[in-house]
Amino acid sequence: MKRDMLFKDCVCFLLGKVSRKLNRITRESIAPYGLTTSQFFLLIALYEENGILISKLAEKVALDKASLTGIIDRLERDGLVERRGDPEDRRAIRVYLTPKAESLREELLQIYYRNNSKFLSVLSPEEKKFFESIVEKLESIEVEEK
Repeated sequence: MKRDMLFKDCVCFLLGKVSRKLNRITRESIAPYGLTTSQFFLLIALYEENGILISKLAEKVALDKASLTGIIDRLERDGLVERRGDPEDRRAIRVYLTPKAESLREELLQIYYRNNSKFLSVLSPEEKKFFESIVEKLESIEVEEK
C-alpha cells in the first residue's frame, strides 16, 4: 500500500470534487422546480421507464430501497408520482408519473440533456469512451464487509 500519496491525488477526493461540481450545476438548473438532484434523476429515470417496479428503479438509479422510498414519498407528496400495486404480483409495487410530472417532462428533459452535453463537451469521443471504461471499472469494485 502506497503511503506517500498526496491528498490532491486521492481518487475519492478527485471524484468527490467533480461530483460536487456536477451536482451544483444540476441543483442550480432545477432550483426553479423545487426538486433535489435525487428527485430530478428519479423523474428522468421514470420518463425513460414509467411504471417500473420499485426494486428495478432502485437498481436503475443506484440507491438502496430505504433512500429510494424517502425520495418517492416526497415526490408522491408533491403530486409528481404515485405508487400502484402490480396487477400480476400483489406484493410488488410500481411507480408511475402523474399528469403533473408529465407536464414537466419536456422542460426537465431539456435540462437533463443540456447539462449532460455541457459535461461531455469537454471530452473528445475517445476521452468519453475512456472515461466510461474507467467509471465501469471503479463501479465494479466490491465493498468489503466488516
